Amino acid sequence: MQINNASHATAATQTHKSGNSLPPTKENILPATQESASPSLRDLAKSIDPSNMSRNDARAIVDAQRRAGELIGLDNPLLLHSMILVNENGQLRSATETDPIMNEKFNMLDAFKSEIEFNISKGLSTDTLEKGLDFLENFKNLREIPEVNLFA
Repeated sequence: MQINNASHATAATQTHKSGNSLPPTKENILPATQESASPSLRDLAKSIDPSNMSRNDARAIVDAQRRAGELIGLDNPLLLHSMILVNENGQLRSATETDPIMNEKFNMLDAFKSEIEFNISKGLSTDTLEKGLDFLENFKNLREIPEVNLFA
């Protein structure tokens, strides 16, 4: 029997050489520079002020939360603020990070507070908005809290 697929032959050879029969891990697939190039929540807290931030900033925070292992649902208010549609020649499309609306600065804390007031006036749930507001308050304070080295 002849093996015509080179990838199977290469994988079998690599497994035989290394003695590792486990499938490749995420670390083996993704380049190491990609993870180190992405800022952490603490790094973002040093450069992003929730009272003067853009939708791109909100998107960066959500991405950092995902990398930190948090489950981000579609009800996350930061995610919702970063997902906006742009009307281009009568067609709606998702905004890209270069669109002007994504770089407009606004007070995200006030936006959440206004949305909470609106939801209360309409009898709607405010749970996710309150969690988002709490997160932003903690995020704002993160730049002032010194980092603790757990390995020292």
